[in-house]
Amino acid sequence: MFLTVHAASGIVIGQYLQNPLLAFITGLIFHYIFDIIPHGDTRVLEKYKNPIHIALAGIIDLIVLLLFLIILLGLKVDLLNFSIIAATFGAMLPDILQAFYYIYRGKIFTKTQYIHNLFHDMISKKHDMTLIPGLIFQFIILIILTLIII
Repeated sequence: MFLTVHAASGIVIGQYLQNPLLAFITGLIFHYIFDIIPHGDTRVLEKYKNPIHIALAGIIDLIVLLLFLIILLGLKVDLLNFSIIAATFGAMLPDILQAFYYIYRGKIFTKTQYIHNLFHDMISKKHDMTLIPGLIFQFIILIILTLIII
């Protein structure tokens, strides 16, 4: 899933768990739970090996995330709670490590990518959806999480 969906799940977790370490671990776990669900973008970066395409996808993902956070701040949602920050970072960490994998292809990042793919492949390897339905699905999940947040 895109960073915005993972960040939204982290914000929800951080709102309910007041222990930052527990919030971080729960955010990390929920990243992998969300990645088990087919969501249409599982193999997008592998199809587009051009570094410019990968960078562009990452930039768009970050812009959408920043817009989402700006909207939440405009709605007076408290995002500066340490548990929320920890859970959100935990929820996004596997995708951050994945970005390093695509940039550097280093051994440590190969291992983290392997773990990431294990969760993606649980269902998506046989039953993934295409990108457009996946984006629509992720948008619906984002709306649900946003309603929980506010």
